[in-house]
Amino acid sequence: MTRISLFERFRGVSDMRRRISASVIAAVLATGLLATACGGSDDSSDDPLPGADTGSSASPDPTEGEGDEADDETGEDELPEDGIDRPEINLPDDVNNVFEKVDTDDPVELAVLADQEHAINAVDEAITSGDTKVPSLPFYQADMALLESVELIVGMHDDGLSFGGTTHYYKRTLEMQSDTAAVTTYCMDTAESYLIDLETGEQEADSGINYFTSRQELNEEGVWQTVTLTSADGGDRCAR
Repeated sequence: MTRISLFERFRGVSDMRRRISASVIAAVLATGLLATACGGSDDSSDDPLPGADTGSSASPDPTEGEGDEADDETGEDELPEDGIDRPEINLPDDVNNVFEKVDTDDPVELAVLADQEHAINAVDEAITSGDTKVPSLPFYQADMALLESVELIVGMHDDGLSFGGTTHYYKRTLEMQSDTAAVTTYCMDTAESYLIDLETGEQEADSGINYFTSRQELNEEGVWQTVTLTSADGGDRCAR
């Protein structure tokens, strides 16, 4: 089993899931059924899932670094000074996401890309902390992307799995669809990461390359939320 196979299980591979209407997703979120399905009530929102690593450390802004890729160290995201009250994202010491820089100096495009990175880190925070109700998850994701992320996180917990290591995100592209919508793509390489059996602590080498397409929309708070996210085999599109 690999993290790529887990992504394929829960992201963009089910025609039935793609046909679920936005109104149904909104109803699930509004009634709190999503949190219930993830296990626990509001009183236990801070309780980690059994065996999950809750450690964290500080890190620099993921857009900083040298060369074509920015070395986004592990730990807490450095939040942009944009006046938005953003939740902190904390990752374990052994989780490192490296995001390739995109050649743009457009402030809107840079904001889209930064929130894309935050959305990825938010999912990883929920997986590694064992808590589907981390504030960062619904802050940076919405609609189908949020629902599928919760399914992924719960699925990994049900399988007794977490992960560690370095994941590379590269060949990133961005196309603005309007002033409030953008489509982004990127490749994800998990060859330097590993799955963790939460019961035994054993590590299993991970591998695989996937190609992701996401749609991001600007919400009223000024955050470029990921609303849809589909995955496919990396193939030639992700060749280095």
